[in-house]
Amino acid sequence: MNIETIDEPIRVYAVFSGGEVNPVRFRWGTRELDVFAINARWVDRQVGGCTHHYSVQVGDETYYLHFASDDLQWWLDQVIVA
Repeated sequence: MNIETIDEPIRVYAVFSGGEVNPVRFRWGTRELDVFAINARWVDRQVGGCTHHYSVQVGDETYYLHFASDDLQWWLDQVIVA
C-alpha cells in the first residue's frame, strides 16, 4: 500500500441534500474521477466554520478530500494506492 500526500485544491461536483454534502466526482489535474463510494465522513468544527472530511473510493484507490466551509474550497489531502 502506498500513501501519497497531495494537499492540493481541487474542483468537486457535489450533491447538497438533506443537510449533507456528498462528493460525486472530482477533477485532479486533467483527470476526472467518479466517486464509487463514500467510505467515511467526519466534521471538524472550528471558530469561523467547519471542515467536512471524506474518505472516498475510486476504483482500487482511496482518496481523502475535505471541504472547508470558511473559504468554500475543496482539497485533495491524500491518495492511497493498493
